[in-house]
Amino acid sequence: MLRRRAAALAGVLVVGLMCSAAVARSLDVIRDRGVLSLCAHANSLPFASKTQDPPGFQIELGRSLAAALGVTLTVEWVTNGIQFRVADCDIVLDTIAVPEAQAERRLQLSNPYQRSGVGLAVRTDTRGIDNFDDLVGRRVATKGRSLAAMLLERRGARLVFFGYEEEMLEAVAHGEVDAAAVAPATAGYFKLRHPEAAVRFIHAYDAEPELRWNLVVGLRRADTALREAIDAALDRLAADGTVAKIYSRYGIEYRPALSR
Repeated sequence: MLRRRAAALAGVLVVGLMCSAAVARSLDVIRDRGVLSLCAHANSLPFASKTQDPPGFQIELGRSLAAALGVTLTVEWVTNGIQFRVADCDIVLDTIAVPEAQAERRLQLSNPYQRSGVGLAVRTDTRGIDNFDDLVGRRVATKGRSLAAMLLERRGARLVFFGYEEEMLEAVAHGEVDAAAVAPATAGYFKLRHPEAAVRFIHAYDAEPELRWNLVVGLRRADTALREAIDAALDRLAADGTVAKIYSRYGIEYRPALSR
């Protein structure tokens, strides 16, 4: 339960950074210090963990980015919104690239490195569910007051509300619901830890503009040189297979970002 609560709290990371008044560090300063600082949740696998090994794909990707810049990675461990707001870090991973975030310009955004969204988890023996349009009259697990819940309600699904995505996946595995609206990272990591679970994931967000997005590195008011260096590092890490290998260790499929 603690880990589930931590995963739910992780979503406030970007908001906290956008509200922070900490002074940004340029690429030259980061290289002089020899350190790139990442903000990450202290207990939120598969994203990050302060105490477990492997430490989460955000930590592994952060280390690879730091190495590409010729520095080491340090992590500002946070567990709540107040800590996020005052944390002194240079980057945050898995920032959702949305027009509003770019317009506010409180975070510089790297080029996208991963495609994500809200897809559907179903039992492996379920047939006839390939996208959100196939859920009319079906029992679908979702979070209350979420965008996915509103879309599902419009499509005529019978909503069953849960607080945490892992609980939704367990409900699918036990046949308590017909499908669950969850993120691919959560579904992949669940399947990795529970290979016996008769659950498969459908990238249904590919057909839903409201529920798909690209993920980028958020840089706290970085200079142009740092943003360009991060972009170049991401390109190299994607090209040589590093990004895909990191994700695969957590049961997550690497899906290159696409234009919306």
